Amino acid sequence: MQSQHTRRKEDKGSGRFFSFLGRIFAVFGFALFIAICFFLATVHRAVNYAPPPLPENILLTYKLKPNLYKTSQKPSLRGPLLRPPTTLHEIVDAIDMAATDDRVSGLVIHAGASHYDLAEIQELRDVIHRFRDKGKKAWIYSESFGGMGGGTGSYYLAAAFDEIWLQPLGLVSITGISSETPFLKGVMEKFGVEASFDHRGQYKSAMESLTRTGMSEASHRMMTELLGDLAAQITEGIAADRSLTPEEVRKLIDTAPHLGTEAVENKLINKLEHYDVLLETAKKEAAEKIKADAHKNENDDEDEEENEKVKTIDLLGYGFSAKVEEDEEGMVGFLSQLIRKKAPVTAHEGKDKIALIYASGAIVPSKDGGGASPMSGGEPMFADRISSSIRSAAQDDDIAAIVLRMDSPGGSPTAAEAIRRAVVYAREKEKKVIVSMGAAAASGGYWAVVNADHIVAAPATLTGSIGVFAGKMVLEDLWKKLGITWESVNIGKNADMWSSQSQFSPTARKRFNALLDHIYNTFVSLVAEGRGMTTEEVEKVAQGRVWTGKQALDAKLVDSLGGLEDALQKAKEMAGFKPEEAVPVVQYPPRRSTLELLFELFTESAVSGVPPISTDIQLPEGATELLQIWTLSRSQSEPLVISPLAIGLTAD
Repeated sequence: MQSQHTRRKEDKGSGRFFSFLGRIFAVFGFALFIAICFFLATVHRAVNYAPPPLPENILLTYKLKPNLYKTSQKPSLRGPLLRPPTTLHEIVDAIDMAATDDRVSGLVIHAGASHYDLAEIQELRDVIHRFRDKGKKAWIYSESFGGMGGGTGSYYLAAAFDEIWLQPLGLVSITGISSETPFLKGVMEKFGVEASFDHRGQYKSAMESLTRTGMSEASHRMMTELLGDLAAQITEGIAADRSLTPEEVRKLIDTAPHLGTEAVENKLINKLEHYDVLLETAKKEAAEKIKADAHKNENDDEDEEENEKVKTIDLLGYGFSAKVEEDEEGMVGFLSQLIRKKAPVTAHEGKDKIALIYASGAIVPSKDGGGASPMSGGEPMFADRISSSIRSAAQDDDIAAIVLRMDSPGGSPTAAEAIRRAVVYAREKEKKVIVSMGAAAASGGYWAVVNADHIVAAPATLTGSIGVFAGKMVLEDLWKKLGITWESVNIGKNADMWSSQSQFSPTARKRFNALLDHIYNTFVSLVAEGRGMTTEEVEKVAQGRVWTGKQALDAKLVDSLGGLEDALQKAKEMAGFKPEEAVPVVQYPPRRSTLELLFELFTESAVSGVPPISTDIQLPEGATELLQIWTLSRSQSEPLVISPLAIGLTAD
């Protein structure tokens, strides 16, 4: 009896256990079924995704960032949905799209403290003028143009708008432009550091701040003429936009900064008010214009009340949705804009296209072949990537022309030569190559593009600088002051040629001069060949001299003036398209997939750099910084560096 009772108990327990498992599996199965249904529904919606339709009546708004990127960046953890930071040309593209969109009635820009290059300001001015030429109105607001600092550049941009509004306590500080260069030779001598550099071209003065105690006569003359031309461009632009004479603008610059009331009296601004008042005023004007247009069309009378409702939309949000509409619907189109890809490849498959290649930064051979010069700063441009992109575009049968956006102060001559050769290769493949110069395309940046079919520069682009400098920092006396001695064993007469422990020997100096002569003469010959000039004609505009884009046009170093949009239009023309024909523009190299970008974002290590110097020796004040410069200079893979004039030139 006891045994049977025990078996029944065990059977009952087992039954309950299996019954429990059955219920668990049933629940999981049902949950899995629901999950699959939701997944299939999500896939279906993703494939057929389309952003919410844009309103019929739009007033665009945008607050300018202090700095704009010149090229597309990686996704940022700080950005919404991991979007990369905003670039200059995203703003330009969005405004150009809005200019031809009947839904957009106007644009309101909130300008804060900005640090843009003059060439970037001119591109923004050009797109605002194009926007206004389509009958659209543009307002700009700022708390102050410069405040207690310089605001010439920010006001130069503001002058392109229909109306300029200023906070009642704001200032218009159009005090002009200036360039200040520190000269470190005196302080370096105190520490026993000598800059042993030489150059070819009397204007090649980048290293004067290390080798002299003041400007050379040639450098001073060049800077005076360079700043004079830039100042004239600013003065004439403001005068034309504000219905003033250049003489009146120059007088206002000389008497700046101006209080808000003074700025109104002198026609520099339109109104002293706050941003919220401007926004309401702009919406009201837009609604009145819509109402007036509706009365002209009898069929729209019944929708008049609805049309008066003006919606404010962020400029980049508008550009995002408009580009998805234009390029490709569905998740492919959505993600292409989310990661800032120029256009999905499938959207333009089999169509003739224009390739757009961005080249920005100091030119170095490759990511593994040395970083940017310590004198240049910023992210470098890797010549192997740029030249590979040019060759890939040249080999694509669907590419009708290539636009190379060059924004570089210079760099390694061999790296610049690699890009130049890629340009020649593209032309050999019967592709038209048009160059758009950004803030700077000088020295190595000019070398790289000299063989293009057509070069477009902004009036304020810094270009030319056909010359070369090279050398090394000599720390022999510094080590003596610190009580540090060095010994070396050399196999080869010039084995220690690039050592910072001693000056160039007579035989090393002879080879050093031969290298400089070879690079300079090659540079001049390439410019003569690429620009269809004689070497004598090139010598007159070479000698390391930096020119503005406007001056470079007169010197025959560039072919026309304008921004990236002008270069794209020129590419269409040279490729045989009609001006009104819509030609897709695709960016090279094609942006990687979202998965690849996210993987890189989360796995790539921080940007490597030279570790800070750590020593137990008590160094004189400032010596550590000089040692850091020496360490950075020794980390360069190539001693001969082409670089433009090292000046801190800004519009503010």
